[in-house]
Amino acid sequence: MIKMKTTCFFKIIVLTSLLVGISCKDQKIEKTTDVVSVLPSPDSNNGDIIFPNNFGAIVVHEGIGKAARHMVVRNNGDIYVNMHKPVNGIGLFALRDTTGNGKADIKEGFTDYIGTGIDINDGYLYASSPMEVFRYPLVDEQLLPDSKEELVVSGFLKQNDHISKPFTFDNEGNIYVTVGSPTNACQEETRSPGSKGMNPCLQLELQAGIWSYKKDQLNQVHGKDGFRYATGIRNAMGIDWNFETNSLYAMQHGRDQLNQLWPDLYTEEQNAELPAEEFLQVDKGDDFGWPYCYYDQIQNKKILGPEYGGDSKKQGLCANIKEPIIAFPGHLAPNDLLFYTGDQFPSRYKNGAFVAFHGSWNRAPLPQQGFFVAFVPFKNGKPTGDWEIFANGFAGMEEVKNPADAVNRPMGLAQGPDGSLYIVSSSNGKIWRVMYYGENANIKKTVIVNNTNKEDKVVESENIKGKKVYETYCLACHQSNGKGVQGLNPPLTQTDWVSGDKEKLIGVILNGMEGEKVDGESYRNIMASHRFLSDEDIADVLTYVRSSFGNDYEKITSKEVGVVRSKIGAE
Repeated sequence: MIKMKTTCFFKIIVLTSLLVGISCKDQKIEKTTDVVSVLPSPDSNNGDIIFPNNFGAIVVHEGIGKAARHMVVRNNGDIYVNMHKPVNGIGLFALRDTTGNGKADIKEGFTDYIGTGIDINDGYLYASSPMEVFRYPLVDEQLLPDSKEELVVSGFLKQNDHISKPFTFDNEGNIYVTVGSPTNACQEETRSPGSKGMNPCLQLELQAGIWSYKKDQLNQVHGKDGFRYATGIRNAMGIDWNFETNSLYAMQHGRDQLNQLWPDLYTEEQNAELPAEEFLQVDKGDDFGWPYCYYDQIQNKKILGPEYGGDSKKQGLCANIKEPIIAFPGHLAPNDLLFYTGDQFPSRYKNGAFVAFHGSWNRAPLPQQGFFVAFVPFKNGKPTGDWEIFANGFAGMEEVKNPADAVNRPMGLAQGPDGSLYIVSSSNGKIWRVMYYGENANIKKTVIVNNTNKEDKVVESENIKGKKVYETYCLACHQSNGKGVQGLNPPLTQTDWVSGDKEKLIGVILNGMEGEKVDGESYRNIMASHRFLSDEDIADVLTYVRSSFGNDYEKITSKEVGVVRSKIGAE
């Protein structure tokens, strides 16, 4: 029996046989009898996030570290979190509340790899790195596994874009793993303006889809074992099995940079809104069209991509591609999906879907969007109404110019054994537990004191030409304030790459860059070659960068660019 303090609580739920709210996939893990679950009082201001009436929240942990990803809650209340960046060399963390107040007072780390996916099934903790899926046998009453990880799947191809391997389980002994696309749109020259798409796109053979493996079979190898369950999915970060209908669902990230890569076909406004973030119902053998197609939620149809001859309206081969069950606005970044199976929340939430929207980076120069948790009501596996914002206020500001400015970004979701909803932020690893206290509970409404969006003033040089080149080719990735996007696109603010060797910096523009660290940090997006720009354009934009965003470095001349270009041509 789990013992918890009974002070300062609103209601007690007495359970027999099984804990309230355990999903089908959790029922196989551990059985607990005669459990009394007590909801702790909500924190003052509900941890600074906003919910519907009669919901409240506590902060379980103030922050285990940057780049927290997905998490899972064991049926004894222990929490496990996978990290995309190591914290003091640790990639997985386990948390436990030993006092019964809902706050995790023990935090222990294990493993030295990083990743995203994490779940519990049949007494094992499963976790993924960018290249493998592992599992650990859990021991009763122990927080940490006491044995080395077992390798379930390996052999995933090394790639920069979309490296995460989220996964979920069905009830038939299978594990489903997302394998993201290694590029934005399978272009001949990735993320390069006007570059055509490869046809056929060979990346689809081992990437850009969802693969199925046996969860209990060790040492499986991608491409040799298991099989491709569905294809044409650019990056399904949110993936979950719906046990009510025995079916797989996924949230797809839409492609980027329509305006930057195809300015004659798309405006900045269209770039910000398109394409949709797609909520997919996934059957065996489905093809959702990437890279040839994307979903336009304004026209309500699949559209042929510009890399393959599309003109922003033509459907072509995309007319017969399976469509999403819901099309969310573009670039909200749906990074986790959870079907709610608990009984704590009102009945309308039962079997509905929660989606964590991490927030965009590629709507620039327009404001970024997302940074909330949405709810979609479901019945018999289909949405029964419009989606709605369930939890909000994470960003801590009304308008987000750069995602790095957001105070919190919701990343992972988990359901607790009593039906509570857990949310983790990637900004700092902060964890909330959201609870329903019943009608007329008089939960005080959250008051959000929005942080001032400190707009970094760009010190304008006299080089107006350089600013224009920057806004056309650089701003979408490096942002209007030059801060870049954490983990994706490096900053241009007082870094060694910007302030250092001129020839090396010019070479980045001419050759592009992939896999290099900037001031010790790794960034996944590929910097395309921009040698199509003239020597004068490159000199102008680099001089602009070196004299903006707080930088104050010597200008670069077109003659210096020409010298570097000639050396590259002679190699």
